[in-house]
Amino acid sequence: MRRSLFGRLTVVAIAGLLLVAGCEVFEQSGTLRVVSINNGNTLRSDIADFFVYFDKVDSEWVTVYQFMPDSVEVVMQYVEIGPGLPTWTPYVANILKAVISYRGTSEDAPVYAPATIPLTQTVMSDPAAKLTTTFYMEVLTASFKYTFWEEWMQEPPDYDIFDLIDATATFSGYDTVANREVKAAGKFQIQVGNLYDDLSRFGQ
Repeated sequence: MRRSLFGRLTVVAIAGLLLVAGCEVFEQSGTLRVVSINNGNTLRSDIADFFVYFDKVDSEWVTVYQFMPDSVEVVMQYVEIGPGLPTWTPYVANILKAVISYRGTSEDAPVYAPATIPLTQTVMSDPAAKLTTTFYMEVLTASFKYTFWEEWMQEPPDYDIFDLIDATATFSGYDTVANREVKAAGKFQIQVGNLYDDLSRFGQ
C-alpha cells in the first residue's frame, strides 16, 4: 500500500515538474517588450517645411518655415500568465509614458535633452505570446525641433543631412491586475536634415 502511494506521488511530482518546465520553456511570465519601432527602419526627419514667396508690398522675397512633428509605429507585446488559469480579469499593461533619449553621432551635433511623451496606451496580455499591440507615437515634437535647430532655419540651408541620432525609448506604466510596474525599452535611429520640400504640401 505504501509502495503504491509512493509511486503515485512520484508520478504526480514528475508531472508537476514537466508542467512547470513546459511553462518556462513556453514563455516567461511578466514580460513587457518592444517588438519594433518604425518597423526597424531609420526614421528620416525633415527639420522644417519651407515656402518662399515674393512680397509685392515690401518688394522682397520672404521665407516661411514650419516645424512639423514626426511619429513612428510602435509594436509591443505583454506576456503575463499570472496565478490561476483561466482568469476572469485579463492582465493589461497600461503604458503611461515614454522617455526618449537622443545621442547625436555627428561631430557638431548638439547635446539633446531627453523628451517625455505622455501616453494612454493599453497592451493586452497574452499567455501564448502571439498577440501584439500597435500604436503610433511622436518621437520628435515640433518644439523639440525648434529648440535644437531653430538657429539653422534663419535662411533655407542646403539640402543635407545634419545628424544621425541613436534614440532609445523607455516605456513605463502599471498593471493594476498584477499589481506591479511594467517597463520596456527599444532602440531606433533618426536621420535628421533639411530634406526636399514639396511646395504643394507645405505644412503637411
